[in-house]
Amino acid sequence: MGIKTFLKVSMLSALLALASCGGGGGGGGGGGSTYGAHSSPSVLASEFVAALNTNDGTYSTAIQLYTNETLRSMQPGQEQWFVIWDAKYSEYKAVSLNYVRSIVYYDYYSNNRAVASEFRSIERSDILAGRYQGDSYGNDYEVVDYHFSTGYYEGRNSGYLYEDEAGSTDVSLLAKEQEKAKFYEKAAKVSFAYSVSLETSMSMVTLGSKIEKMLSHGNGELTQADQSALMSDLKTLTGVSVEEIQAAAGDSKAKADVLAKVAVKIGTSAQNLEQKFLPEVFGITL
Repeated sequence: MGIKTFLKVSMLSALLALASCGGGGGGGGGGGSTYGAHSSPSVLASEFVAALNTNDGTYSTAIQLYTNETLRSMQPGQEQWFVIWDAKYSEYKAVSLNYVRSIVYYDYYSNNRAVASEFRSIERSDILAGRYQGDSYGNDYEVVDYHFSTGYYEGRNSGYLYEDEAGSTDVSLLAKEQEKAKFYEKAAKVSFAYSVSLETSMSMVTLGSKIEKMLSHGNGELTQADQSALMSDLKTLTGVSVEEIQAAAGDSKAKADVLAKVAVKIGTSAQNLEQKFLPEVFGITL
């Protein structure tokens, strides 16, 4: 069976168009489906910022300094700190990655959008309590000021300094950072539109780019080698082959098992998987 039989190439190409204009839907997440207390102990700073963008609908919050670039992270006894431009409040902010990973929220599964939402909820409570610069002592997060004379960010509550490397003249490095930021922005939008985990959305954006390159090199057509490669990519993305999904359509038990397996793999619900993700991305209706 050719890949065009079950995969809408136009839809995969449209993933990039979607990533540039946004879309509807909810946020993604990790495994499990039991409602209760969860956290995101492995979330990366870049993933947290992408989730903030999805949650806020701004898509312009961005990392200024990663944890390995901040002076505070290098201080003995200090946590891992990163600095962002917070588009929601139009200010620079330093955030402890350890703190983000410890935030507890209630949901059906562990997911990055939920930790971003809970972070905003905590921040809102702080502001209502008169703590406009972050938590009281800057132990978890704080607003920072950038000093042009020294090239450092300074915490308003803690007084800690955070080094600024934005003045680098390495054009190629800056270009790579900008490309990375664009990628996470696209992934955040796809995650929001299809209600899948950020990890899945990043794979979707990568796959969309890969197919576009294949089509451009093949004069708008996918070769047999292209199709074989994409079959493998799709199985990696969903955890099952498209043939397995199609075969389950006539067996209610097999269908439920396959949907549950794929839902956990891509970080969404079986209902969203069946009603939105499979029909719109793969052209499959069960």
